[in-house]
Amino acid sequence: MRRAVKSQRFRNVARRLGVCLAAAGLVVGSDLATTEAQILRGITGPPIRRKPAPLSVALPLGAQTEFPPRPPGADAPAACSFRFPLCVHAAKTVSDTEVMTALGALERAYERLVGVLHAPAPLPDDARGGGPSLDLYLLRDASPLRVEADAPDVVVSHDAASAYCVLGASDPAIDRDATLCLGEAIAWGIDASETPFSRRALATYWWLVVGSPTSADVAAYDDYQSAPERSTVAREPSRYAEGSAAFLDYLDRDKGRGDPGALPLATFVLSGRARSPLAERWVNEPDTLDVLRTTFGATSTDFARELCRFAVARAFMGTRDAGGAFPDLAFTGDFGRVRFEWSVPFSSLPRNLAPSRAVFPLGATYLWVSMDSPPAKSTLTLSFDWEPPVAFAWSVVLVGPDGRALRTVDVPFLERGTHVERTVEDLSGAAGVLIVGTNLGGLGPSYPFDPDFEPFEPHAYSVYVAKQ
Repeated sequence: MRRAVKSQRFRNVARRLGVCLAAAGLVVGSDLATTEAQILRGITGPPIRRKPAPLSVALPLGAQTEFPPRPPGADAPAACSFRFPLCVHAAKTVSDTEVMTALGALERAYERLVGVLHAPAPLPDDARGGGPSLDLYLLRDASPLRVEADAPDVVVSHDAASAYCVLGASDPAIDRDATLCLGEAIAWGIDASETPFSRRALATYWWLVVGSPTSADVAAYDDYQSAPERSTVAREPSRYAEGSAAFLDYLDRDKGRGDPGALPLATFVLSGRARSPLAERWVNEPDTLDVLRTTFGATSTDFARELCRFAVARAFMGTRDAGGAFPDLAFTGDFGRVRFEWSVPFSSLPRNLAPSRAVFPLGATYLWVSMDSPPAKSTLTLSFDWEPPVAFAWSVVLVGPDGRALRTVDVPFLERGTHVERTVEDLSGAAGVLIVGTNLGGLGPSYPFDPDFEPFEPHAYSVYVAKQ
C-alpha cells in the first residue's frame, strides 16, 4: 500500500510540474506521461524524444536469393515461336504434340499479357537456354509449375532477373500455367526482390483477367476462403498465394482507373529499388505493401480501414455475393464462401466468443449473429479484446434477408490499444449481424507489418456480444 501511495504522489507532482513547464514554454504539447517518467527517474527538463529503436540487422529483409541450375538439356534443340521470344524444351519422352501445345499456350499468354494488358516483356536470359527467349522446360511427369530466376547480371542497376519455367508435360491446365509462367517471369524482370508469394498472386490475377477459370482456380479460392485467418500478403510461396489474388482484384476495382491489371502491375514497378547487395537474401524495401500503404493510406487509420473494407467484401464472395462485391469470382460458387469462426443465434446472447484459430497478420476473422427472433428495439453491445502488440480493425455489418449489406458500422480503430467497445442500435430489417476483424500485424505505428519478416506470429481475440 505504501508503494502505491508513494507512486501516486510522484504522479501528482509530475502532473503539476508538467503544467508549470508547459506554461513556461519548456514542454511542447501535453507530454505529461513522458514528463512523469523522467521525474520518476530523477530527470528534469523537457521530455526526451527518442526515435524508434532500429531493427536488428539479423532480421531478413526479403526472400532467399536462390538460382537453381536449369534442367539438363538446356542446349538441346528447342521448339521456338516465330512471333515472340518464347521456347519450349522437352525431355526425350515428351511427345511433339505436347511440346507444340505448350508453345501455343505460351504464345496466347504473351499476346494477352504483353499485347493486350501492355505488361513489359520478360528480360532476355543472355542465351542461357540457347537464345534470349523465355524458356519453358517440359518434364515427363506431373511436376507443378516452378518459375526460377537466373543469377542477375552484375552490371544491372536495380533488382531484376531473367527467369525460366519448369512444368510437367501432363499438365491438364496448360493455358493457365503458361500464363502463370509468363506472368511470374515478367514480375522477376520488374522487381526481383519482391516475394515469391506476391509474384504468384500477381500472375494468378492476370490469368483471371485474360483467361477462363479452371478447377485449379476454384481449388485456390477454396483454400484461401477456408482459412481466412492466414496472411493475405506473405513472403514464402504457399497454397494461399493464388487465392490472395482476390486482394488484387478488390484493389483494381476499388482504386484502379478501369484498366484491368494495371494497378497491381504499378505496385511492382513502384516497389523496385536499387540493386540489393550480394547476400543470401534480397533486400525487399520498399515492398508492394509499402507502396499500397503510402498510396492509399494518408494515415495508418486510413490504411487499416482499407484492409477492413477488403475483409468485409471478402465475406460476400461466391454464392454469398448478392451485391456484386466480386463479380469476376462468381465461378467460385460455394467454394468462395468464407469460413465463419462462430455462427450464433440472437436469442442465445450474451455470449463471449473466441476463435479456434488465431489470426495471422493481414488475416481476417468472421463472426455471425443470426436474427432467429425479432430484435424489436433491441440494441447490440460489443466488446472487443485482443493480444498485444498488434492492432485489430473491426467492422459490424447488418445484412438483410436478401444477403445484401444494409449498413456498415465502423468500430473505433486504436493503434496502441487492445480493447474497444461499440453499441449498434436499430437492428430492424436485419437477418443477421456480421462481425469482421482484421489483424494489422506489426509492432505498433512505428513498425507496421512487413511480409518479409516470416515466420508470422498469430494473435487471438475475444468478442463479448450482448443484447439490451
